[in-house]
Amino acid sequence: MRIEQGWQPSEIERLVDIENATASRLIFTDETLFRLELQRIFARTWLYIGHESEIPKNGDYVTRKMGNDPVILVRDQAGRVRVLLNSCTHRATLVCRADAGNARGFTCPYHGWVFASDGALVATAEDETYGGKVNFRSLDLPQARVGSYAGLVFATWNHDAPPLDEHLGDARWYLDIMFGHTPKGMTVLGLPHRWSPTNNWKLGPMNFAADGPHAVKVHGPIVDATLVGGNGARAMIHKALLESPSVTAGPYNGIWTQGPAEMPEWMGHEPELVELYRKTLKPAQFNLFRRCIASVGTVFPNFSWVYGPVSFDMRTDPLVNFFAIRVWQPVSAGRTEIWNWFLIEEEASEEVKQRAMRAGVRTFTAGGTFDQDDAEAWHSIQRGCEGEISCTQDVNFQVALNYRDRPIADWAGPGVAYPSNYCEVTEFNNLVQWRAYMTGAR
Repeated sequence: MRIEQGWQPSEIERLVDIENATASRLIFTDETLFRLELQRIFARTWLYIGHESEIPKNGDYVTRKMGNDPVILVRDQAGRVRVLLNSCTHRATLVCRADAGNARGFTCPYHGWVFASDGALVATAEDETYGGKVNFRSLDLPQARVGSYAGLVFATWNHDAPPLDEHLGDARWYLDIMFGHTPKGMTVLGLPHRWSPTNNWKLGPMNFAADGPHAVKVHGPIVDATLVGGNGARAMIHKALLESPSVTAGPYNGIWTQGPAEMPEWMGHEPELVELYRKTLKPAQFNLFRRCIASVGTVFPNFSWVYGPVSFDMRTDPLVNFFAIRVWQPVSAGRTEIWNWFLIEEEASEEVKQRAMRAGVRTFTAGGTFDQDDAEAWHSIQRGCEGEISCTQDVNFQVALNYRDRPIADWAGPGVAYPSNYCEVTEFNNLVQWRAYMTGAR
């Protein structure tokens, strides 16, 4: 179905067929839909902006994006975390053009307007030329609502949106496992890695929500080489994926791949850190984490993580857990910008931090082994959706029909869990949430 003059809610609703678990390929290619996504999703819901460890001191800032809007994440001089629109209220110039730094405020490079770190207009080019006819407070930098959970800073332009804690809901139980399993929490390792693949922004969040079958198909050789340090990993991972839970909880969808009984617990973890996990996590969270060899998840719309143990040579390089988080920034219907960070426990030793960073860079970055595999697959999907005939077809998630009505009855966590990473339910749920925002149901 192609509609040239815009999209009505009833038409968008038909693009994602919940009953049959299919979706139109137009959702990946139509530029009008893309513009509506910026208005109805990225301007309305909570978006991940950065981590508190990136701005530890008053005046620290980093520049980010909310949809297609440039913003500044800053800790102001009073210590409050703010998200400011990075656009001068005089002539729209970017008031901050650095990626990161520390400043008492921001000066527009065009006419010299000065804004404090809390967004307040401090001075114009020549205040007296306004003759007292302008309310300068109306020219402060616009600010998004800000919320923080487990060190993760989110923001939204929607001042009527529910509070962040309410928005995250049951997802917080899973965020606690990944981001709050030690007393000091996680810290970011370095600046974000950024690259721009040629695919629609939704393909990444769906994959991380998560696509179990592709792990041994797309990544098979590198799985053999890295996840257990030798050949034969593929068969073991395949069995683990088939038998491990997929979870949906509020805006969160993801998988928790559990190692088989013959595999040691806490692979890639330092023993002293495990003791901190035991003290910090609830028993059910601790038990889910102890055998986890891959946690991959997405918080709708565009915040994802991937975690797992890696060694490129077990003889000289002991297993270490990398932990990557990322946002999938929408650029156009056919292009995304990925912002990718690596995190680790604040309490980890410097040696472990360095090994974890090295493992992450070699696996999940633009030049990393896993991301190169995925980028090629996503580029191919985009090309396979763009033709006049191919765009009339659907993408298929009908494995979900076999799983969505038989969740795990005794699941220990909140939300709903399904008995396989191959279930496709959690992947498809991303599109169900997309439909709800795009039709105004959310």
